[in-house]
Amino acid sequence: MRILILHNLLWSQYKSVIFEKIAQTCASGDEVLVVQTAITEKGREDLVDFDVSTYAYQFPIQLLNRIPLEQVSPWKTMMDWIKIIRKFRPDVINLTGYSEPGTLAVLLLARCYGIKTVMTVESVQHLSAHGNSLIHLLKSSYKKLLLNLCDGFFSYGLNTNTFLFQSGVPKRKIQSFLNAFDKVAFLKNVTPQQSKPHPKPYLLFVGRLSPEKNLAALLDLMKQLPFDLVVVGNGPQYEELTQQAKSIENVHLLGTVAWSNLANLYQHAEALMLVSTAETWGMVANEAQELGKPVICTSACGCANDLVIDGKNGLVVSDIQKHENIAKIQAFLANLPKNSVAIQAFSQKNSNIFTVDKLASEMHEGFHKLVASR
Repeated sequence: MRILILHNLLWSQYKSVIFEKIAQTCASGDEVLVVQTAITEKGREDLVDFDVSTYAYQFPIQLLNRIPLEQVSPWKTMMDWIKIIRKFRPDVINLTGYSEPGTLAVLLLARCYGIKTVMTVESVQHLSAHGNSLIHLLKSSYKKLLLNLCDGFFSYGLNTNTFLFQSGVPKRKIQSFLNAFDKVAFLKNVTPQQSKPHPKPYLLFVGRLSPEKNLAALLDLMKQLPFDLVVVGNGPQYEELTQQAKSIENVHLLGTVAWSNLANLYQHAEALMLVSTAETWGMVANEAQELGKPVICTSACGCANDLVIDGKNGLVVSDIQKHENIAKIQAFLANLPKNSVAIQAFSQKNSNIFTVDKLASEMHEGFHKLVASR
């Protein structure tokens, strides 16, 4: 069996650890090739090593471009994909989402060649159901066309399953609905001897500083909470949030922090804040769970009521600006000292579900099922 995976970013440890495990799982006679459109995104060039030979994860890679993803022509990507498909002659193709213009061409070509296709989908319904305009209806129709052309799906979780069901995808087509990250590499960076990264008890945000993360509202919320807030990340709202934080004494922006240095920040945090208005999953919730830290998240996050279970290992609210939800957050934080042991126990148990080995095994089995059904 020949497996072709079309992916956008090489420097993504969340996906790379899965690709590496799939390559290790492949039996003799199986062959896998991961085609990466670019090394990284614009603005993150200073965080990555452009020498692919030093990359921490080992699997067969074909890199298409050495410029940031945003600078790559989608039409060039489409032509590169077509050339690789015709040369590699895969039995099954795994596409990452449906946003690339070349996706339709790949799906139609696969139909002509009798190649099975499986799409990795991250979408959740609230991200895809805005408005009844003609443009929205056209986009929805095009999206459903792409989904209908796929033979199978790897889903990002229960909320993505709901999106797929509402898009007309039958349950039998969903081969896996797990999410996982490299726990081994993450936990290597946990060292009890490290000093606390912040002098006061703090809540933690890790992510891109962009509008959908709802950070302006989070900073306002901090005026009513008894902890500091440590914000890790960069993005288009950095300057705006820096100005806002000047008038809020318990908010501290650290800027970009290397992934290898995040474990210490999680380890000493009281809780992770993930209050987005739109979030396909929120892998930072997996990282927090691995260290037994509760997650306060909005229902707009894909991990809500899937990895983050309200009242078990976190708190799920609809809107952090509503008075009743602010009261819930305050009560949750006040009760953390007496609930911390139970939260850690549940987090450890829940972590055993979201593993790289299990996800890679399900994906590999899904490839085989699709190819066998030809």
